[in-house]
Amino acid sequence: MPGPTIFVEDTVSLKGTPWLIGVVDRTNHDVDTHDPDPQRDYPVQIKKHAEIPQPKFRAFMKNGIPPRGTVLVAWQTDSSTELIAEAHLSIVDRSIFVGDIVKRDANSPMSGTVIGTKLSVTIAPIRMWPEVDSIRSHGSYEKLVGDDTHGIPRSFIPAEELETLRQFPVGALIIHNDWVGRIDDAFDEVTLRLSNGTVVVVENPDELEPVDPRLARHEVGDYVGTKKGNLRRGRWIFGAFNPNVEPGGVVIAVRTVSITVQWLTRRMGGPTVPGQLTSEPPFELGLDELESGRVRVYDNMKKPPADAPAISSSLSVTAPDLSAGQRVRFKDLAGACVKYAPHIKKRPRTETLGYDTNVFTVQTTQTSAIVQWQDLSFSEDKSVNLLPDPVDDDDQVWPGEVVITNDKKERDPENQVSEDWYSEPARIGVVQTVDGTERMATVKWFQNASVKFVGNDLLPDSRTGFASGPDEKVSLYDINSPSALSRRRGDFVIIHDTPSQGNSMDNVDWFGEVVDLCLDGQVIVRLSAANPVRDVKVSPDRCMLAYGSDVDEALAAAHDQMVDGDEDDYDEGDDESMDEDQDFFEMWYEYPDQNGRRVLAEEENEDDEWATDDEDDLSSADVMMGGHGEGDIDTSKTTPEAQPLMELEKEASGNVQVKPDATLATHVPELFSFSSYPNAPPAFDILESDPPQDHKYLASQSELGQQRMRRIQKEHKILRSSLPPGIFVRTWESRLDLLRVLIVGPIDTPYEYAPFLIDLHLGTNFPTQPPEAYFHSWTNGTGPVNPNLYEDGKICLSLLGTWHADERNENWSPAKSTILQILVSLMGLVLVKEPYYNEAGYEVRQGTEETALSSAFYSEKAYFRARGFIMHGLKFVPDAFKHEMEWLYHQEDGPKLLENAIDAAKDIVAQSESGNDGGKRDGLRRISGGAVIALKRQLDGMEKLRVKAGE
Repeated sequence: MPGPTIFVEDTVSLKGTPWLIGVVDRTNHDVDTHDPDPQRDYPVQIKKHAEIPQPKFRAFMKNGIPPRGTVLVAWQTDSSTELIAEAHLSIVDRSIFVGDIVKRDANSPMSGTVIGTKLSVTIAPIRMWPEVDSIRSHGSYEKLVGDDTHGIPRSFIPAEELETLRQFPVGALIIHNDWVGRIDDAFDEVTLRLSNGTVVVVENPDELEPVDPRLARHEVGDYVGTKKGNLRRGRWIFGAFNPNVEPGGVVIAVRTVSITVQWLTRRMGGPTVPGQLTSEPPFELGLDELESGRVRVYDNMKKPPADAPAISSSLSVTAPDLSAGQRVRFKDLAGACVKYAPHIKKRPRTETLGYDTNVFTVQTTQTSAIVQWQDLSFSEDKSVNLLPDPVDDDDQVWPGEVVITNDKKERDPENQVSEDWYSEPARIGVVQTVDGTERMATVKWFQNASVKFVGNDLLPDSRTGFASGPDEKVSLYDINSPSALSRRRGDFVIIHDTPSQGNSMDNVDWFGEVVDLCLDGQVIVRLSAANPVRDVKVSPDRCMLAYGSDVDEALAAAHDQMVDGDEDDYDEGDDESMDEDQDFFEMWYEYPDQNGRRVLAEEENEDDEWATDDEDDLSSADVMMGGHGEGDIDTSKTTPEAQPLMELEKEASGNVQVKPDATLATHVPELFSFSSYPNAPPAFDILESDPPQDHKYLASQSELGQQRMRRIQKEHKILRSSLPPGIFVRTWESRLDLLRVLIVGPIDTPYEYAPFLIDLHLGTNFPTQPPEAYFHSWTNGTGPVNPNLYEDGKICLSLLGTWHADERNENWSPAKSTILQILVSLMGLVLVKEPYYNEAGYEVRQGTEETALSSAFYSEKAYFRARGFIMHGLKFVPDAFKHEMEWLYHQEDGPKLLENAIDAAKDIVAQSESGNDGGKRDGLRRISGGAVIALKRQLDGMEKLRVKAGE
């Protein structure tokens, strides 16, 4: 299956109509664009291409996910947005920027960093009066902007010759005294020329209505309509108000009068100018401040003088950020008139009453990228021949990146001062090359570095220096790139301890852009606001990130939170309200079917009330499946052989009506059956001892009312009779509201044989609200073992209310849902063969060729991390399961899971190292060389535990 050909922000044209240019807003594979209800993002109704089936279009308008093979395009030349099949589109250009990660092939493990871009554009002059008579005579936007270039040949013009019209563009960085900020919004004064030749500055620009309703800001050349009062109360430059003249005209000037700013950070070390304020500047800057000279837009297009000494051998170069539909001017109009004569002609100001209307619209763009690949080779490619890499791989690194080892430096045992408040890696180095296939990197180590962290923050006295000495091959899984030291090309940074050279607005020598990463661990920063512009070489510990892609995402998230509010404040109400709601929608339950997909069992009985008397008991199968049956599951019928989970449940409950749910596809796990062992511990038990001190909810309220007690007893009865193999549950006579769960990872998944410990609390609002749940993560800060199981203990599951399901009926129902359902979902929907696709939104990627490698890499990492769970669980045996762990992993009359885990790991290492069978790497039975190194380490640890247990 071929990988995706069209990506978000691609510029496309309609086949057969090349002048119809659009930008892709949503694709099936870009999960970040899958917000529901897409219409709310557009002022004009989204169109459906004739070939898109109506049911698929309706589904898209609800969930926001384009059907596979389709994209949502915002057409630039007719003001419309359309859901259309990719087959009808041609890719014109692909937006790629310095610092982006790209690939040539979706299936290739090799990626590269864009270190430079080149951009050329085609342009067309805007139509001005008398070409535009009135909006009534033209009627549509394409007639105003035209589909021709008005005599300009469609040859590409270097973007360096052009500049945007805006002095204060939204998103630009500004410097204000010792502060750096980002422009969030701008407010403009707009001047119109009407059809009778008069000119007016309108009273209220917000009342202007452009022909293209998607335009956020008015630009020179836009035709706009307005109310007559807005003109009458305006400031007239030429002529006077005439009520008989059409209330609309062409924008001939735009002046920014105020901006709002998100302040990012300030210069390190404090002010150097006497009397300079140190407090954060105001959120809004008015015209007086903008014209005072204290506010400066940072221009990263400026370069050092040609005769300046070069301190980098990088091929990097940054092109201006221009896109189709943008308005531009020539930096040197006179020179352009000569160079492109007779196609470019200057429009005399005498024809436009002194206003400069030599403005052009970008029609199409053509981008090429200079790429440094992980093997340290370079290439220059057209952007349409490169694929943007979403970089959802936390273990990936690139040449020039500073990395630290996962293991920590040994502390002096004689040091009496506690130093547990910070962490110090054993070694710090610089990546030289990367072998993406084998997940290995060559690293040059710093010899005298001293780097200490508090959380993710770097302590001020940390120093790296210069990397030197021989290169060493290491596994990608044994190193990580800390955010405090990670710098990317295109990052904007504050340089610490910069000696001031006046620090005027003409010489800002403490703020710049990273333009190169050196293989000795230094970074090259371009000071484009300094006088003169120059490049400096500094250690990453001396420059603090002020603005980059990560900062931009954080700002966007903060803005969305401010606008949308906290959507998590959600109250489903009490039992009665939920029972009343059952008539409103059908009940379905998460469940894995025999084909490995999530399915939802349909409710067939209208009685929503829980029985509280013994004679009204429901079997666990009935509760799980949402129906009424005749008896409990008899776990004695299971056999010692591993069986699919769905088969075990079908054996107990008979045929169940199900419907598939395409939102999540999972592999059906195989389970051990432990009931045939003569000394098997009970799956469910109530202990006489006190709950363990490390139970997450031990300190929670424990008083039980009569109704809650009945429901808890009902839950206990279901668990006692119906737990599937591999799940053990314990509670305590003194705290029946607390549960501790041990799940043994299913066979043929990255989690096989590994113990997973979960604490549950049936709180005071149970069953109106789902139980509280906490996962004991044993990864020691190296990353999660599963997308649904967080290192902080959070479990992401719709039944727990910690994940917003696509359908309301996947959430917890006090009348229908049970603890058993939660545990079955954890085993069947979370501990799966391909956990990569459990990432939020990634289910749409399952089965696509371009994600197979990413899935394999995630699985192999999950596999050796789960081996760590085995070692941790046996070294620090969890309370309430000491006997069970001994029986499961060590005893001769038990299943001997430790021995099984060791044998399986040996087989994986042998298969992966031999490479003779030609099998495809799947991340489970055949893994990369880097994963083999990590797995061998875990294998050695498990072997020692087996020897120790046998002594």
